[in-house]
Amino acid sequence: MQKLTISLFLVLATTSFWVRSARGQTNSLDKIYQDESHCLTGPDMRSDNDSPISCYCRDAIVDARYVWHTYLMTGKDPNLNGVELSLQITARKMCGDGYDVNKAVDAEDWKWNGPEVVRTYPPDDVLRQIKPDSRGMIHYQYTVVLLRRDSSGNVTKTESYAAQEMEPLDFVLKRSSAKRP
Repeated sequence: MQKLTISLFLVLATTSFWVRSARGQTNSLDKIYQDESHCLTGPDMRSDNDSPISCYCRDAIVDARYVWHTYLMTGKDPNLNGVELSLQITARKMCGDGYDVNKAVDAEDWKWNGPEVVRTYPPDDVLRQIKPDSRGMIHYQYTVVLLRRDSSGNVTKTESYAAQEMEPLDFVLKRSSAKRP
């Protein structure tokens, strides 16, 4: 029954997202999920140590917070306890053992505190010159810079490293042709 409830919730949430997107409507959750400037994506992650600052961690916490604060704390639907607990379990897996997911989900004024992430990709003309593999994918390196700031906005720590990405050459070609007038 719990799996059915979770599946139903996820289908409804996904459907609601796509309907709003099709209508051109967005909300704060859409903005959060689309912003990767303060969290690491899959190719950016070097090891499990990066899990607490990953977009996977952030998104899983936001999912659990949404159910907790929107439905359970308000009493709108007390039947979502199992869903919320499952979302917290997922968040623990995404964030790693050292992250206090329960505190993040429960806190009224919680804000994501991931570092600023600056990604520098090679230009499309360089990517077009890379020979694709047998599946039509090109593999390339890009630079990731993590900027950690204090409460005043001053940079306290900078970390830079190379990451690997792959994407279909067709995407690069379409992206390049779309930029031309």
